[in-house]
Amino acid sequence: MVKYTELLTRLTDLTVATSPPVGLPERLCRASQEILGADGAALTVRNTTASRATVCTTDKVIARLANLQEVTGQGPCREAFQHGTYFTVDLDDRFDPRWPEFSRAARRAVGPATMYSFPIHPDGETFAVISLYTVPDKDLAESTGDAQFLFDAAGKALLGDAAAHARLELAGAWSSHAEVHQACGMVVAQLHVAPDDALAILRAHAYARTITLADTARRVIDRELDFRPRPFNR
Repeated sequence: MVKYTELLTRLTDLTVATSPPVGLPERLCRASQEILGADGAALTVRNTTASRATVCTTDKVIARLANLQEVTGQGPCREAFQHGTYFTVDLDDRFDPRWPEFSRAARRAVGPATMYSFPIHPDGETFAVISLYTVPDKDLAESTGDAQFLFDAAGKALLGDAAAHARLELAGAWSSHAEVHQACGMVVAQLHVAPDDALAILRAHAYARTITLADTARRVIDRELDFRPRPFNR
């Protein structure tokens, strides 16, 4: 109990030390990263195929890892959300058989690292996942049990602040995700395929071009990218 009280005190102190306009999700994300001694952190909400949105990332490495999970449809973040428990993966010379495409692409993109994903479920139901990474030969500063307690405490803060701040703080993430939905609709019309197939096409294009899913969606919406077959000229 004393350890949990100390963790809560540190979380509170670090969260209030950074004042608005930095939103609460980002402050909690950065505070958790510092307490656990991680090298980067990301917060993802509604981590399902249709409505996943990464709310904040602390650096380019974790942002790249978050995007690769989105475009490959694999990774520890998705599993943590689905199963309500933490998952970890070592990004080394061996691909992880649980998520072969993600682990291969992540190792090439960011180099060796260890990634952790923890569900946020203060009231029992997972509503978000926080992911962290550490460089090789570096462990988290706290146990996974203490880390889970910390994230559920942060989740309580997010849920309690939702009425006043969530719409403003999540607007950017939801707007970019709305573009993905719009682009899916356009690909459905272009190719006469199911929505899930349209999303798979967008993901494959993003993965092949090493760009984000959001950037691919914007190209479709701006009519820079069209998947309809081109007429064959003799």
